[in-house]
Amino acid sequence: MKIFDLALSAVIVFGATVFFAYIGYIYFDFGLFVTLPANIVEGFIQNSALQYVALGLGIVAMIAKRPVGRAIKQQEAENRS
Repeated sequence: MKIFDLALSAVIVFGATVFFAYIGYIYFDFGLFVTLPANIVEGFIQNSALQYVALGLGIVAMIAKRPVGRAIKQQEAENRS
């Protein structure tokens, strides 16, 4: 269960990174997409819907993290008893 919680944290970080990379590139002309090589960035820029997919994944992971945290606490309480 803790591994699932860790995976959700990684999805949140990945989603936020990709979303903010799009925001930085489109509106402010700085960020991750400016520093990466052009051949990597082209795939992301051509598929601009990926920013919303990344945002959605991050939000879903944040929502799923709460019940997983409760389940971990419950499991730890059962193990102590």
